[in-house]
Amino acid sequence: MESLPSEPVSVPALPSRPRVLLFTGDGKGKTTAALGMVLRAVGNGLHCRVVHFLKSDIGVGEYAALQQLGVVVQMCGLGFVPHSDTPLFARHTQAAQYALQVAEQFLDQADCDLLLLDEICGAIVLGLIPVERVTALLARARARQIIVLTGRDAPQALIDQADTVTEMRKIKHGYDQKIFAQRGVEL
Repeated sequence: MESLPSEPVSVPALPSRPRVLLFTGDGKGKTTAALGMVLRAVGNGLHCRVVHFLKSDIGVGEYAALQQLGVVVQMCGLGFVPHSDTPLFARHTQAAQYALQVAEQFLDQADCDLLLLDEICGAIVLGLIPVERVTALLARARARQIIVLTGRDAPQALIDQADTVTEMRKIKHGYDQKIFAQRGVEL
């Protein structure tokens, strides 16, 4: 078995511009990948903030783990978004608008090193927030800040602005086989 090198590994200099990473696609794992980045960032002493644009359940394992790690989490969503012609749609729009305001406030905090905007693409695609406000938010990021975006059907404007884009592609999903959400997997 090889031993670890005694000399520290050299780390490249931090970039002088913000990083924008986007996880999109119809496959499972977008939020999971983004939370992996949060875990890595916390392990490196960075301060992280998470804003959930559509999700509302604080009873999930990821929420509990983030709290244990000292990550500031703001659940702003109201859950599944109804069709735009129903009365409840306006409440979901207000919630997403509020989430965007929270994200803007977090981004302006001096100790916000990484900002995860979970399901922000869904909020855009569903017509809850305009993509222009999101691209303006990304343009405001300070040097060395990391912004992570998730959600299906990422608009081209976000793809263009991101420096790293990963598409999760569904090949097979348990839900299609009547395997519903399970603690430790989806919850």
